[in-house]
Amino acid sequence: MEINIKHILNDETSPDDVVATLLKDRGIKDIDRFITPPLPTEIGLSEFFKESITFKKDWKKVVSLLQKIHKNKETIVVYTDYDADGVTGGAIMWETLHKLGFKAMPYIPDRKKEGYGFSTIGLDHVKKEFNPALIISVDHGIVAHKQITYAKEELGIPIIVTDHHQKQETEPEDALAVFHITALSGSGVAYFVAKEIVKECGEGVEFEEFKRDYVALAATGTIADLVPLTGMSRSIAKYGLEAYGKSVRYGLRHLLKEAGLEGKPITPYEVGYIIAPRINAFGRLDHALEALRLLCTKSYAKAIELAGKAGKINKTRQDLVISAQKKADKMANTEKKIIIVRDDEWEEGIIGLIAGRLMNKHNRPVVVITRSDGHAKASVRSVPGVDITAFLTSKEIRKYLIDVGGHAAAAGFSIELNMIDSFTEAAYKKADKEITEKMLVPIMHIDFYMPIKLVSLPIVTKLAQLEPYGMGNALPVFISQGIVKNILPFGKLKQYARVQLYDGDMGFLEVTFFEKPHSLLKIGNDVRIVYTLKLDTWGGKTKVAAMGRTVLDKV
Repeated sequence: MEINIKHILNDETSPDDVVATLLKDRGIKDIDRFITPPLPTEIGLSEFFKESITFKKDWKKVVSLLQKIHKNKETIVVYTDYDADGVTGGAIMWETLHKLGFKAMPYIPDRKKEGYGFSTIGLDHVKKEFNPALIISVDHGIVAHKQITYAKEELGIPIIVTDHHQKQETEPEDALAVFHITALSGSGVAYFVAKEIVKECGEGVEFEEFKRDYVALAATGTIADLVPLTGMSRSIAKYGLEAYGKSVRYGLRHLLKEAGLEGKPITPYEVGYIIAPRINAFGRLDHALEALRLLCTKSYAKAIELAGKAGKINKTRQDLVISAQKKADKMANTEKKIIIVRDDEWEEGIIGLIAGRLMNKHNRPVVVITRSDGHAKASVRSVPGVDITAFLTSKEIRKYLIDVGGHAAAAGFSIELNMIDSFTEAAYKKADKEITEKMLVPIMHIDFYMPIKLVSLPIVTKLAQLEPYGMGNALPVFISQGIVKNILPFGKLKQYARVQLYDGDMGFLEVTFFEKPHSLLKIGNDVRIVYTLKLDTWGGKTKVAAMGRTVLDKV
């Protein structure tokens, strides 16, 4: 592992200097806007399409069709993805249309039978069940050229695409309109499109939900989908997290209660590791429409029932992942520059989690494949520097796949069973040629070396202005050197510890560890400890809390 320490702090470094250095490193030029981002309710959809010469024309077509559909009492289907980003965005879009008086129905494809995004099976089902005058996609559609053409020419259904994923060379030509914003999550795009629909079709009505519940839902999808928390995604995350405490939505309130988060501050950690997995669990092991019902229900009893179900399914998912992970670890060929594992018994809904864990453990791209409804599905995760969607859509690889989509860091595809061996051979060959050994060396990025004596409440208070932290705005990482003077275990099994460090200049720092490195320490060790800092308020008093990440030998 390489250690990359970017800056060294000294006695002359002020809290303002620390913040300014971080923002410069992250390419943030408008500091005031970053620290105090605009409210999402103050930003119109047109802000994202300033360079588009077709936006106004496309939007007029959308408004005209919506008005016609409303007048004729025809049906609109909101066709959304089954992950947390799609479900939250779908909830925003469907509920907005419903409250405006449209005859709107949500539709989420079955992960196993229909797969991700539009499919002819799913579109045929929608046509037969709802016979809609319009379909609005949420969190997918930008690469579904053939399916959108099929819907238009064979089924007579126009489609509006709202998406944020990487597109092909062109956008779907047969879509009625495309609102594609890569800087947002799928739920973020849905939020701004829905808000614009209210502006055009709501006769001056502005729903309070866009200031409260809808921005909380959009923040959930944004954080769950690992969208960089910069620009308007930062605004959504910041104000959405604050809105959690104001929500009167039964589903959100009982989801928090079931997860043990009732009345507690909600940060990206709670969303990413506790809330979003419960929303995702429905789509992984049941049907994601239940997750949408949980978020939108007006029934107190139904909210309790579905929140409880979310917890149970999530526990089942966790158990399945643990079992599958052990098997995947044994199968992984770490001599290869890309890891490819397959087991036809794995649940399709957990292969993305397996891929992510293998990638984190071995620091190389990972493809996890399982059988699904007559062919195979794969979930892919990648390391920085390897654009996995570009890898999969290259001429050497794309020819083996049925379909593929995703981001630089994560993707998914389907493939015929008889093509898996050929794909694997081609992927290994391409990886050997294009992925260098340096790309596979894990790098520990540390923002600052800080003498222990400089750790202070003013610095940590100033850093709090940069919250919420997440993708694109990582929690600052520090490293300090000192002598271990005391180790204070805690927890039922004494598995955690507070490690007290001193330096030779009267500096003192207590670092809390919830991982194993502290067990390697002994009193008197001269070490470097890597940690993060946060404010800890208890009993009306605020102090600095250092959270340990790892321990390194002294310089």
